Amino acid sequence: MLSLVAAVLLAAAPASPSPSLLAPKSGRHLSARLLLAQAPAEAPPDAPVPPPSSGVPTDAELDARIRELATKVALLQSEIRSIDTNWPIGSVVMAYAGYILSPLLLVGIPLIIVGLGESDDDDRSTLVGLGAGLSVGGAVGVGLLVTGIIRGSRVARVNRAHREELIQERIRVEGELSDLKSRRDARSTSPSRRWEPRPTVPLVALRF
Repeated sequence: MLSLVAAVLLAAAPASPSPSLLAPKSGRHLSARLLLAQAPAEAPPDAPVPPPSSGVPTDAELDARIRELATKVALLQSEIRSIDTNWPIGSVVMAYAGYILSPLLLVGIPLIIVGLGESDDDDRSTLVGLGAGLSVGGAVGVGLLVTGIIRGSRVARVNRAHREELIQERIRVEGELSDLKSRRDARSTSPSRRWEPRPTVPLVALRF
């Protein structure tokens, strides 16, 4: 009888709440979603920082520079071929004319000397006049020869110097072009891995 009364009293008494993570002392029950919202947010993992630009040209820039240098080499080669390092035609004609006329001076001067020694006035006038004419032609020939040689040598020297400058420029451009082609070939055979950012979602795990 006493055991029955004790069982009835225990059943009628209010049960004390058991401690739980979902029920704090205030008696207000919290859901798992509310606990997730109130939980301190964990710091997201550091996103990878893209490497700073090192000034390396891209493939498009490299191809554009290669085409530009190839065009420049072709233009330099064409200009080099168009330069004539020989004497100009005018200088050559002047030099040949002077070479032909200059010996007349060697004939005219002796005629003048012989004519001056003649006692006959007619013979003296003829020889002196003929010698003077030949001497003038010879002097003109000497002038043409000297002028043709000087002018032709100066023009040919200037053209050779300009041609040498263009050749050196072409060698420099060809060296740069060859270097860029080697870099492009090396890049195409072993392409470098590029950093690509990917979105990351921070995950928070709770255990109950």
